[in-house]
Amino acid sequence: MNFKRISAAALATVLAATLVPAALADGRPEGWTPADGARIVPISAPVDGMLISPNPNAGSYDKVITVNGETLEGYEYDREVPGWGSETVSVKLSEIPTAPTGYLPLRAVLQADHGSASWDSYSYTSTFFYEKDMIVADFNDMSISVNDEKVEGAQALLIEGVTYVPFSVLEKLEGITVTDNSTDAGESYAIVTPNNAPLMKLAYQLLETAGTGRGMKSTPDELVEVYGETHGFTAGQITEGVAFMPMMISPDTLVLGKMAEGSQKDLEAAFESYRKSQEETFTWYLSQNLPKVENAKFVVEGDWFLFLIAENVDEAVTFFQENVKTLAE
Repeated sequence: MNFKRISAAALATVLAATLVPAALADGRPEGWTPADGARIVPISAPVDGMLISPNPNAGSYDKVITVNGETLEGYEYDREVPGWGSETVSVKLSEIPTAPTGYLPLRAVLQADHGSASWDSYSYTSTFFYEKDMIVADFNDMSISVNDEKVEGAQALLIEGVTYVPFSVLEKLEGITVTDNSTDAGESYAIVTPNNAPLMKLAYQLLETAGTGRGMKSTPDELVEVYGETHGFTAGQITEGVAFMPMMISPDTLVLGKMAEGSQKDLEAAFESYRKSQEETFTWYLSQNLPKVENAKFVVEGDWFLFLIAENVDEAVTFFQENVKTLAE
């Protein structure tokens, strides 16, 4: 493979050719990861564990991007530091290189709405996760796949370590729309996702307030499918809602929903059964988590309820009580 890194001088050629593949330089520094975003390393520079500033010759990204009404200013990523573990790096969008018309920095956009990215140095691919969807940028041929299906006519660009894709690729993810508001004054894109709904906004705010891990995001129907027979959850108890269920090493759980009429007692009993099962587990396994399970809360405000096992459960309950009214607006 003869990979070349796109510089400012070469960018004009990319703009003219629109979909010319861009990739790594021969002699790629060890540890360099495309998915890391703006970890900019000049071709001749060694990797010494220090963050190197974006290449000033690459141009500054000047497209305006909003995600659910919020202007995207930057993003963070974790990178390995040889001999030290890892560190979190903050990147401003204005620091990353410019890109051809219609190309958006994929990691920055997805992380703005709770997505993530990973880099596979063996296959030269970056994988981007959003909800239940997956985008793979293959740097061997710069192809893009969404949920294992190649996107015809679209290629990724890799410019100074940042992966860019045409905005049309994002529209292949379930529930995402992208509106091109560009004018002669500049490019502008408004991205709206399913997490723009008031229910999802409150759920993520509660996760943050509670200091809880996100866990596995589930619908009420999935909650019934997985836990119904064991704990008594039944179809129709929750008319709308979202659940973040725990992984093996943590009991952290958040379920936010609207109860069907007359279902409060049955729901409370089902969640208590679930809580007891977590208590039985963490009595002998990773017992430092047991106090959280013992302090679990099921609270109701009108038709809405919150069930929570978390580190900061009391703070989250207060936040729920103060903000649940937004779900009725």
